Amino acid sequence: LFADIMTPLRPVGVNVDIKAGVGPVIDNPIRSQKDVAQLITLEPDKHVPYIMEAIKILRQQLTVPLIGFAGAPFTLASYLIEGGPSKQYHKTKALMYSEPHTWQALMNKLADLTVTYLRAQIRAGAQAVQIFDSWVGALTAEDFRHYIKPTMQHIFDSLKITKVPTIYFGVGTG
Repeated sequence: LFADIMTPLRPVGVNVDIKAGVGPVIDNPIRSQKDVAQLITLEPDKHVPYIMEAIKILRQQLTVPLIGFAGAPFTLASYLIEGGPSKQYHKTKALMYSEPHTWQALMNKLADLTVTYLRAQIRAGAQAVQIFDSWVGALTAEDFRHYIKPTMQHIFDSLKITKVPTIYFGVGTG
């Protein structure tokens, strides 16, 4: 099942618009701990019921396994911090390096969002889930280990209870 990785962001308080020829554009980029604190908790059945309904319908019709889908915290954070697509992720890296408490608070919020979103997809009938990290290849291996891996480990540990297969796909990684 593909749904744009930005789908769960609008309901948690992010003003995002998908602009033709550009991609996601964020009107209220994350710049501070206060910005992170303003993100609300995702309630999938209330905020994105159409995703859960699509999964239920597909499960009735498919003869192959259905894989649920979510964007990874680093990629979501990059859009949230940069305000849109980027090539170098200067603002994202600057926040990551210079504001470690703000960075970790954002990673925690996005990890919770990801776990909640994927668990809801699993309850609706997804038989496996994939976390897609479009921009993680922009990091060094050391930055990944230090700033991203703990968050991803937390997500996958939290999904183990579901007993469904999990996939982590990062673009531009070895």
